[in-house]
Amino acid sequence: MSYRELVFTVPAEIAEPLGDALLEVGALSVTVEDDAAGGYDENPLYGEPGLSPEVQAWDRSSVTALFNPEIDNSDAVNFIPELLASLKEAGFNLPAPEEKIVEEQDWVRLTQSQFSPIQIGERIWVVPSWHEKPTDPNAICLAVDPGLAFGTGSHPTTHLCLLWLEKNTQLQNKSLLDYGCGSGILAIAAAKLGCNPVVGTDIDPQAMVAARSNAEINHTVIRFVLPNENAVELATETKYHIVMANILANPLQVLAPALVNKMRAGGKIVLSGVLARQAEEVIATYSQWLTLAVWQESEGWVCLHGTLPTNGDTASLTGKNTDASVPAQKKTLKLILLSLFFILLIAFGEHLSRNSLLPTLATRVDGSSPAIATSAFSLLQKFDEQLCRALGCVNRSVSDFAAWKITSVTLSPENEREGFKNGLNQSTLQVEIQNRLALSVLFPNLEILITDAEEFEIKTIQFSPQEWLPSTWQESHPGFLKQGAPSGDIFRSELPISLPQNAAGYRVRIFYPEK
Repeated sequence: MSYRELVFTVPAEIAEPLGDALLEVGALSVTVEDDAAGGYDENPLYGEPGLSPEVQAWDRSSVTALFNPEIDNSDAVNFIPELLASLKEAGFNLPAPEEKIVEEQDWVRLTQSQFSPIQIGERIWVVPSWHEKPTDPNAICLAVDPGLAFGTGSHPTTHLCLLWLEKNTQLQNKSLLDYGCGSGILAIAAAKLGCNPVVGTDIDPQAMVAARSNAEINHTVIRFVLPNENAVELATETKYHIVMANILANPLQVLAPALVNKMRAGGKIVLSGVLARQAEEVIATYSQWLTLAVWQESEGWVCLHGTLPTNGDTASLTGKNTDASVPAQKKTLKLILLSLFFILLIAFGEHLSRNSLLPTLATRVDGSSPAIATSAFSLLQKFDEQLCRALGCVNRSVSDFAAWKITSVTLSPENEREGFKNGLNQSTLQVEIQNRLALSVLFPNLEILITDAEEFEIKTIQFSPQEWLPSTWQESHPGFLKQGAPSGDIFRSELPISLPQNAAGYRVRIFYPEK
């Protein structure tokens, strides 16, 4: 038996409705592809859960319909003219399509022939169930068939994550979270390499079905949970030695607080699904918690990894790129400057120096400053208070970008079931920031940069302190614009914003407007 395949080349806006119309008139199947695929004008179309493109087609789309002559008489001479007439009645005025005959084949065997065993590194093999396993006794075989969920090891991003697991020899009894697990291939590899416990999560219920089945086939014990199950494995207090996420750059940035929150102090994070040109931006997003670096690159994709500092080695986060593990000479220099400050206070008077030197020498309240510097600055503040009582001082709050840390940020649609596609795209930005300086600091402005699927900025939203600070806090602190934010205080705010229809990601930054 042979099939008849008809290909229509149409503009993007009618590709989907044409496909529906072809199914209604008897097509067995319909596919929509980029008419310029593989050429100079190829136009990649990206989509993520809740952030799918508005039009599910390309500027020039090839709509291919498959017909079975045995049941629809599609081999008749007048079939195409009658089909075009039916489509015209439905509102589609189309030229004659290209056509070809597709001979019947053993489609299962043909599909299986496209998936051969894949060797990754020295030991890991991804082996479909219909192939024999390699004879190497040291081989670690992952039995994963193409199916309901993404992840067979063939894509460079998955390949890089598997390589990272193989190259890291200290995996025995280390807990691992596979975030966005898809088929579960990374979780399965981690379990076979000694990680325990291993947990996988994905927003797609079909991925959970595939992952659980693959884990059973591979004789591994892995817990796969949906984010909305309220499982203890995803509870706030549950932390992991290794957090691995192989998704895309935009969601990796949006999910940064959640992913870092699942790491133990001293734990490792592995991020893939990032194009080489996107690496610096992703690294910058995570810099407020840890230092990421490119571990390896493959075919234009990179794998990033980093370690969450322990309490005594916490890196400086937002703003100036200061490191808690600065060289000893810098710490010594700061102590010398503190000593000089005492001399300057006495020699030149409090009025000439305090408003500029105090902010320069101020330590941080988040534990990133050396204990000796913190103690010295505390004594300095007490001494400064005594001098001010005697001499009289003019206090001026400072504007210091590096004082602020964004501790949490979430953008949630009002109707979560509809994602970013609800009505007017009204959403709520939940943001939490802290003044980490041991002095009062002027409140900054907030800026939200909205990006599309290709990461181009499509909208900028700015909030002044009067707009983002909670009104109840403003009422209880009438002089907040001059007095600034008290040391160590954390501010939480919920801000309504309207998203463009093609919104696919966002970034939040702190800034002081130019005077």
